[in-house]
Amino acid sequence: MKKTITIICSLLAAIIILDSFNAWQVIVMFYIVGEVPGTRTSISANTMMSLFALLLGFVLARISHNAVLALFDYLMQKRSAARHI
Repeated sequence: MKKTITIICSLLAAIIILDSFNAWQVIVMFYIVGEVPGTRTSISANTMMSLFALLLGFVLARISHNAVLALFDYLMQKRSAARHI
């Protein structure tokens, strides 16, 4: 219980600190417009699309990797259970 309260308070403190720096606006401006934080430089739409495609590829690769590992573990357990019968 104490650990949960500590984690919740830490997350709330981090949110308050990020809000005081207007971090949410900076993140949204980076995602929507491609504006680099702290500068007036904007990234082109093609570069942003390539970045999002790369990140999406990493996420999908991780999800599929975990699914394959789970399937492999399931098949190995099923195979070892069939041998012991």
